[in-house]
Amino acid sequence: MSESSAADDGSVAFEEALNKTGNGTYNVLLVLTSSLILLGIGMDLFGFTLVVTAACDLHLTVAQKGILTSLPFVGIILASYVWGYVSDTKGRRFTLVIPLLISFALNCISSLANHWLVLGLLKFLSVCFSCAANSVTYTIVGETCVQRVRNKYMLLMTCLLLLAPAVSGVMAYANNFPVLTYPTLKLDFATDLSTIGVVYKPWRLLIIVLALPLGMGALAMFFFYESPKFLFNCGRKDEAMEVLKGIYAINHRTSKNNYKIRLMKIERKTETKSASIWRAVYEQSAPLFREPYLLRSLQLFYIVSVAYITNNSFLIWLPHIMEQVRKSLQANGTRTGNVCELIHTEATGNLSSSDSSENCLGTVEDNVVFTLIISQTIFSLLNFVLSYLPNHRRPVLLTVLSVSAVSGVLINLTPETISSVIFFMMFTCTCLGMGIMASYFVDLYPTSHRGMVTCLSIMVGRSSAFMGINLVGHLIFNYCQLTFYLWSLLVLTSVVAAWFLPPDRHEKLKTSN
Repeated sequence: MSESSAADDGSVAFEEALNKTGNGTYNVLLVLTSSLILLGIGMDLFGFTLVVTAACDLHLTVAQKGILTSLPFVGIILASYVWGYVSDTKGRRFTLVIPLLISFALNCISSLANHWLVLGLLKFLSVCFSCAANSVTYTIVGETCVQRVRNKYMLLMTCLLLLAPAVSGVMAYANNFPVLTYPTLKLDFATDLSTIGVVYKPWRLLIIVLALPLGMGALAMFFFYESPKFLFNCGRKDEAMEVLKGIYAINHRTSKNNYKIRLMKIERKTETKSASIWRAVYEQSAPLFREPYLLRSLQLFYIVSVAYITNNSFLIWLPHIMEQVRKSLQANGTRTGNVCELIHTEATGNLSSSDSSENCLGTVEDNVVFTLIISQTIFSLLNFVLSYLPNHRRPVLLTVLSVSAVSGVLINLTPETISSVIFFMMFTCTCLGMGIMASYFVDLYPTSHRGMVTCLSIMVGRSSAFMGINLVGHLIFNYCQLTFYLWSLLVLTSVVAAWFLPPDRHEKLKTSN
């Protein structure tokens, strides 16, 4: 049967059948729910650094903090492929409900951990489940929403994901926001749970608060339909028809019977050979590292790794770094000295005796929270603005990476504290290039390789972030100025790599496919 939109028997292609459902209440609610889940993933990942900073009663060393904050990234690296397979076999809705509920439960249990290793293990497991929604949220939205609004919805979801660290900070400061009724770090309580050897403090409750969007998103997703595209491709045509009728009825506030499509034709499927999952992964990945893609793949993956290792590594350590700066400022009573000088002052023990013996309150100071909120909100808004410059991707990416490299140098050259902190936040602006890089992966590779190359880019980015978190934790508190100079040089090499990206108006790589 041909791929024409309609046949003599009244059947239509899936995309036309989906377009007839329209864009309305169901789609908006699905996007909001998916955005809430993505927000929850980001809060679960980046908000954990606030927990680690506040967990002073665990008596963590810098090395232990590095291990704890990097473990979630390991979970993402190891579990992403597995959940991709589950999504393709069990369904999108299943992958967004069951794993997220398990992740929420594990987060609740981790709040009772009496040792940092137990906390780390439970957090690792919770992220292994929550990362199931990393790509599936985009998939279910893309397969359920009509084509004309698909890209717009994807953009809005990405902006909320970038906003996650800021929302984590808001949640940490929730006592000043009446709409958030749960107590957080600013509360002052300590409940002795002697049975399990734990004193329950605000930082433990914060673990649950940060996981709430995951739990709420999973429960909300339970009330949505399965992806009609998934059902259709699995041969469950009648179920797909019922889903399309349901979406149509909700969007148009009418009866399902008014949906006039009676039958959809089976669209052309690609035949796959029976092979192990690892063999299939190899066969899908190998062409990316052969001509004509080899040099382009290495170039793009290198830029992605630099962007992730710069933003994620330093952002994860931001609360701890700001705590050191605060202590040094309190001890010296002055605002002179850049970030590195203040970190060195605190690290060498030149603080007052009263400060060094301060009680463990299990909180994070306001300046840490506000810095996180303001910087990540600005980055999210800038990302939204940059998305309207699709024909200037290369200049924008070069500008972003150049600003980061220059800011890393200025952190050391600025003698005043506040300006140095501002340059520190500008140094982490490489996150603004992540969306641009994603668009390059879509444009420069054929459809048959886009899914795999995008997945690999996330794996490369998170792997580099895992290494960077532990590297920064060791270097910045021992060789702070040298760290920023060398890291700026690293970012500068990515500027050179980005210079050789193709023009914004270009033809896709020629393929033999």
